[in-house]
This record gives sequence, structure tokens and C-alpha cells, in this order.
Amino acid sequence: MVEERGQVIDVNASGSVVSVVQTSACKSCKARQGCGQAVLSEWGSADRQDAKNHFFIDSANTLASRALRPGDVVRLGIPEDALSRAAVWMYLWPLLPAFLALWVATRLSLPEPVQLVAAVLAGAFAVIITRWRFAHPGKTAQPRILSIEEPAVGVFAREAG
Repeated sequence: MVEERGQVIDVNASGSVVSVVQTSACKSCKARQGCGQAVLSEWGSADRQDAKNHFFIDSANTLASRALRPGDVVRLGIPEDALSRAAVWMYLWPLLPAFLALWVATRLSLPEPVQLVAAVLAGAFAVIITRWRFAHPGKTAQPRILSIEEPAVGVFAREAG
């Protein structure tokens, strides 16, 4: 189980929204200048970046022993196999249809521009399927609240300020 600390920022009848402090090592990494991940992590508006760190936790996945309130610090968990499946969907799946379309177009002796268009269209179709898949995650891919913790001083100073 992969675990991360977060702070409850909103609670309603259907569930809670938990903000997770990004614990990325990008700021201390020596390869930062040549790393695409560092560039992508800074791409977009501040609101959009914050939204990436917000998770909706269904009320069925909350701890029954205590009602959550905004400001509570919780420990979230997600199974490792769910992360592995997500990596396959994000990185491997879009490449497979693109390579398959390229192979078929090559076997049919189609001109190179047509081969390229076939590969791009198949890859784009796979990306659309992936986006739909992540918009409708299964129960195993949802983070769960494992525990409610006592807040440490200054851990979530950004949200408080």
C-alpha cells in the first residue's frame, strides 16, 4: 500500500475532498534541467496544479469511527497494483495501437504519410480511451482513508495561510 498524508478541505454528504502536499523530489534533483517530469509539473495555472493534488474520497471509504471535518489530517492509501495498472494504461497502452496500426499500414505497403497518419490516429484513439478510463476509475483505484492523525505544526501551512 502506497501511503500519503493529506488534509481534508471539504466534507459533504457524498464524501470528502483531501488535499495532498506534493512530496516530489524535483526541487532537489540534479537532473532537473533536462527532465521532462519537472517541466510538466510546472505546466499550467496554479489552480490546475492544486487540483491535481485534490482527491475525492467517497463516503463509503471514510472511517466510520469519526466524522471528518475540514482541517483534519488523514493518511491516504492506494494499493501498489493499482499504481502499476495506471502506469500501463498511461504509458504502454497508447503505444500498442499506434505500433499495430503502423505495422498493418506497412504490411499493406501504404505510403509513408499514410502510415504516419494511421499510427497517430490509432495512438490518439488509445489516448481517448485512456482518458475515459481514468474518468471512471474502479473501486480498487480509489484512495482510501487509512487513519486520522494529529496535525503537525506547519505541515499544511500553505492551506492555512
